[in-house]
Amino acid sequence: MISRADVLSGYRMILGREPEDEGIITYHRQHENLSAFRRALLASEEFNQLQFQTRGESDIPFPDWEDLSIPRVVFMHSPKTGGTTLHSLLAGHFQENLICPERFNGIRNYPTGELAKYRLFSGHYDLASCHLIPGQKRIVTLLRDPVSRLVSLYNFLKAHQPDVVERNNWGLARLAAALDAEEFFLHPVTRSHPYIENGLTRALAGSLSLDIWPTIDESAPAVSVADAGERALDHLSGLAAFGVLERYEESVELIFDSLELPQPAAICRKMELSELMNETSNYRSIDIVHESSQLRSIIAELVHVDLELYQRALKIFDSRCQASVSR
Repeated sequence: MISRADVLSGYRMILGREPEDEGIITYHRQHENLSAFRRALLASEEFNQLQFQTRGESDIPFPDWEDLSIPRVVFMHSPKTGGTTLHSLLAGHFQENLICPERFNGIRNYPTGELAKYRLFSGHYDLASCHLIPGQKRIVTLLRDPVSRLVSLYNFLKAHQPDVVERNNWGLARLAAALDAEEFFLHPVTRSHPYIENGLTRALAGSLSLDIWPTIDESAPAVSVADAGERALDHLSGLAAFGVLERYEESVELIFDSLELPQPAAICRKMELSELMNETSNYRSIDIVHESSQLRSIIAELVHVDLELYQRALKIFDSRCQASVSR
């Protein structure tokens, strides 16, 4: 049996579109392995027809070079850094059909011609995937104290309703529901998860091995980023802008200035867990875990490279804020 993400990736890469519905996804998940699934798509009448379509008849758009001169806005959203709020602020400046629908890390699964039609990209991307987007790009991101980020991530995962977790096969959320916070961050699966173990550095220095971050893939090779901090900082410094959650208003101002967009009249916080637990059917009430000295010590082991990156990034952020005030 293959995963839901495998079916989505196969449809995007081979047929250039999304599956029709969840029933089709469930059907194709029954394939014995990826090879059998690929063979089924390649043997389909739809794929056969695609091979004979002319450029003008294809559903996959082909960019013209003038379009590619228009800079794309790309937001690298690390989970639990205040990114949904920034996404909402950015999306207000773009027509809906110009916003890429990919909100996880699946950019690499899209045809280039499909990506070329969008002007705003916003999702849980790694930097390597961002560079696959054609044309000029203005890439921005948000950081957060790495330990606080993971405490928040644990609470977020644990608050999901069990049926949501099972429907999406989010193994990381299933694990969070079964374990207390200390057990969760001491678990070997958690300690090797690419979005948790120095996840900020991984996203900036290389690539993340998962398309959908709350899932678990124990077959993915564990790549050390112990020596990647300097590279991650260089890449971070080279982005159009970055901000930090702990100084959100200043961050939004710097990011919008860098993108040459008008400053938001107000910042309305989105996806705050206290509200989600009360207002939507996808979440349940939990006892929120707060950071303790013991929990911080456990998590700090997992994010020692991220912690150094964050402290050095704060100095750059301070310098840019001061420069912005003096202009």
